[in-house]
Amino acid sequence: MFVRFSETRDLVHRTAHGLTPQQLQYRPGASRWSVAENLEHITIVEQNILASLANTLQNQPAPEKKSAVSDGQLLANFGRVVQPLTAPERLLPTSRWPLGDLLNEFDAARQRTIEFATTAADTKELRLYFMPHPFFGELDCYQWFILAAGHSARHCNQCAAIKESAGFPR
Repeated sequence: MFVRFSETRDLVHRTAHGLTPQQLQYRPGASRWSVAENLEHITIVEQNILASLANTLQNQPAPEKKSAVSDGQLLANFGRVVQPLTAPERLLPTSRWPLGDLLNEFDAARQRTIEFATTAADTKELRLYFMPHPFFGELDCYQWFILAAGHSARHCNQCAAIKESAGFPR
């Protein structure tokens, strides 16, 4: 899990490295997000997952529950778009941070996630606590950490497509 957090953190940095403000804000279509919007969304989602996990781990464990999918299924789809999802309004990018702060905000969120995962792994049996996902169904908290890292990779892949689009500023 921790290796994936490091790998996807580095991927996010490679995705944004050297991009000009014009490139960060380029949208390949009216309904498509820019690289900057993807980066903001990644950060917002990571912050929300962490807050939800912290709340969930305050509940009683549910050893009778089982995840709707296996770790293998999550890892097989790691970073891929399995099914396009519409983000809830609270997770939509709104340009809440200046372009120059996007990576710092992401780094801070990722660092908090890593610190929390380290602490939670030491103190809780993450497989006994569950949260619903809108596509995958019930996931245990360990799987949510897998999903957080995969979500970053998924949006970096979307950013790669933006950067390869014909109208992307060179």
